[in-house]
Amino acid sequence: MRSTEDEHKTHILFVHHGKGLGGAPLSLLYLIKGLDDRHYSKTVVFLHDSEVIQLYRAEKLTVIGPVNVMDFPHTKIWWLRWYHIGTIVRSIFDTLTTIFWVAPHILKQAKPDIVHLNTSSLIGWAIAAHRYNIPVAWHVREPLADGYCGIRKAMVRWCVKRFSNAIIPISHSDAKPWRHNSKTWVTHNAVDAHRFDAARSTQTFLAQHHLNHSSLKILFLGGLSAEKGTHIIVEAFRRIRSCHPEAQLLIAGNFNATVPKKHAVKRFLPATRFKQRVAQSVADLGSSVRLLGTIYDIPEAMAASSVIVFPATVGHFARPIIEAGFMKKPVIASRLAPLDELVLDEQTGFLVEATNYDAWAEKLCLLLCDQHLNKLMGQTGYQFCTQHFNVENHVSRIEHIYKSMLTKEIS
Repeated sequence: MRSTEDEHKTHILFVHHGKGLGGAPLSLLYLIKGLDDRHYSKTVVFLHDSEVIQLYRAEKLTVIGPVNVMDFPHTKIWWLRWYHIGTIVRSIFDTLTTIFWVAPHILKQAKPDIVHLNTSSLIGWAIAAHRYNIPVAWHVREPLADGYCGIRKAMVRWCVKRFSNAIIPISHSDAKPWRHNSKTWVTHNAVDAHRFDAARSTQTFLAQHHLNHSSLKILFLGGLSAEKGTHIIVEAFRRIRSCHPEAQLLIAGNFNATVPKKHAVKRFLPATRFKQRVAQSVADLGSSVRLLGTIYDIPEAMAASSVIVFPATVGHFARPIIEAGFMKKPVIASRLAPLDELVLDEQTGFLVEATNYDAWAEKLCLLLCDQHLNKLMGQTGYQFCTQHFNVENHVSRIEHIYKSMLTKEIS
C-alpha cells in the first residue's frame, strides 16, 4: 500500500469514526493537509460511509473504507443508553472484530509508522496497533460521559492511558482524565485562515438560500440537537421577535424529526419527543427561521450573519466559535467548559447560562442593536483566534509530537 517514493517518509495511518460532516473530520482534514508532503505520507481509514469520504478523496488523499465496523462511543455528545442495548452488543462485537481481524489486516497492508486515532472511542484500533508495536497518537475531541455508574468511563480512560503513546486533548477540560500524564499534549483545534476569510462575498449564499441581504441574521450550526441546544436558541429567538421582527434565525445542519415506520418504537423515546417539540416551535415561527440543512459554504453563512451562537447544554469544543473569530463575528455561547476557553466573556462575545432564556434574548438584542459593540467584539475575537487557533501552529505542534513518539521521548 506504500509506494516506493514514500519509503523514506513517515507514514501516518489516520482512523476516523464518524458519519457526518462535523468538526472532527474537518479538524482532521486541516491537520492532514497541513503536514508536509515531503516528510509524511498519509492514509485515512473510515469506519462508515458518508459525504466525508468524498471530501477527503476530492483532496486527493488515500482512503481506506468504509470498513463498516462500530467504535465504542462514550462521550457526553454520544453515549449508549440502556435502550440502545442492540447497539451496545454490536459495539462490543465490532470492537473485538476490529482488534483481531479488521485492524490487523489493514495494519499489515499499510505498514504505518504511527497510527493516529481521531476520537477516544477507537479502542479496538489502539489495542491492535499496540499488539503490533505501532505508536499511537490518540486525539480526544470530546469529554467522556459519566454514564450510569462510571464503569465505561473508567475503562475508556484506562485504555487511552494504557494503549497510547501520545494523548492529544483539544482543550484543558477534555484533558482532565489524563492531565497528570506526561504524554498528554493539549492541542486546540485550528481554523484554515484561507477559507475563513472575513472578506468573503455573501452574494451566492444569500441567493441560494433566498435570504434578504439587509436582514439581521443569527446563525446556529447545530441542526436539531438537545446537546447543542437547538431548543434554547429557538426559545431565545422567539423572545426577541417583538423588538426585532425583521431578524432571522438560520439553522444549519440535519433537522429531521421524522421517525421511519420501521423504527416506530422510537416515537415514544424522550429524544424523539424533544425533537418533535422543537420542530413544532420552529414551524410556529414561520419564515423567520430558515432551515439550511447540511451546508458547505459555512464561511459565507458566517459572513452574512450578525452573530454566531452556540447554546450547548453539554460542554464540548465548538469549532463554529473559533471559525466565527476568524470571520470577525461576535459569539454567544453557553457558560460551560471548554467553551470558556474559546470565548473571552464580554470581549469576544458573551457566555450565558445555558437555560437562561432571558439572558440569551438580552445578549442577542444587544449585539443586534449595537453595531459598534458588534464590530468591536468581532475584531477582538479575530485577534484572539488568529493568535491561538491558527493551522500553522497546530500542525507544528502535532509534528513535534510525532517526532517525540518516534524518538521515544514519549511512550
